[in-house]
Amino acid sequence: MPIYEYYCSTCKQEFEALKALSQADEPANCKICGKPGERLLSTFSFKSNTFTAPKLKPATKPRRSHEETEVVDPKKST
Repeated sequence: MPIYEYYCSTCKQEFEALKALSQADEPANCKICGKPGERLLSTFSFKSNTFTAPKLKPATKPRRSHEETEVVDPKKST
C-alpha cells in the first residue's frame, strides 16, 4: 500500500496516510483537527540492497597519440 501525503489548510500541517490504490482519490482526515486534507503531489522513493546501477561503457575507446608510444629497435645500438 502506498503512503500519500496530505496538507491540512486549517492546521497548516502536512500528514501522511497509508491507503490502498482503490482509495487514493478519497480524502484523508487530518490527525490533529479531523478535517479533510488536500492531497499533495509527491514522488516515490526506491531503496534496495540488491539493486545495482548498470555499468556504462564509453561510446568510443580512447586513442593513443603518437607521442605516447615509442618504437625501439633492439637490433640498433646507441
